[in-house]
Amino acid sequence: MNSDTVCAIRRSLLFSAVPAGDAAVLLDGHGTLTLNDGDVVFAEGAPADFLFLVLSGDVLIDASPASPQLRLSAGDTAGEEAVLTGAPHAATARAAGPVTLLSMPAGTLMGYLESHFDVAIAMISAMAGNLREQVREITELKMQSTAERLASYLLALAGDATGKAVVRLPYEKRHLADHLGMDPATLSRAFAKLRDKGVVASRTDKVEIADVATLRTYGDCAAFTA
Repeated sequence: MNSDTVCAIRRSLLFSAVPAGDAAVLLDGHGTLTLNDGDVVFAEGAPADFLFLVLSGDVLIDASPASPQLRLSAGDTAGEEAVLTGAPHAATARAAGPVTLLSMPAGTLMGYLESHFDVAIAMISAMAGNLREQVREITELKMQSTAERLASYLLALAGDATGKAVVRLPYEKRHLADHLGMDPATLSRAFAKLRDKGVVASRTDKVEIADVATLRTYGDCAAFTA
């Protein structure tokens, strides 16, 4: 058993209540998948035969064509709500760039949970908390204009920086557009609208912010709409 795989399970919030000695039980029959950009992890309406743990890279969840997408990264799980309820997948998941996933058979997980009620309750609680956070994020994004969404995202990347800051986008702009619920052309227009707020995007992944406080004021006050 690969010790790195066991450690990945232990670091996952969903599996935080699983005793250390039981990780190997959950990994019985598991597999490791390496996917390329755009490859489907699971499709909407498909049976939930596996739960997926992101080991590296990012996965996008398409809740609906009109909504911002959810982005999962290393340590996040995908498909757990379908596996734990026995329902088909409610959305499609795709690789956003190269991604490596651990696939856990649904039958293995459910068999374990049947005899570990306390762990099952802890998993449901963790899943509910994660769902609340995802709903909050999507709700906030949908209430903002496209430029406001972009400003909020850039401010999150800037963190506690003050004054002038340079941030780097963690993935391609087309994937950023997907995450923010817009198409690439709309993202370009949003960047253009932020120029008078001191935001300059390069052709690569670098974005310069002339003054973080000015951008933050814009985001708080919603100075204009898209």
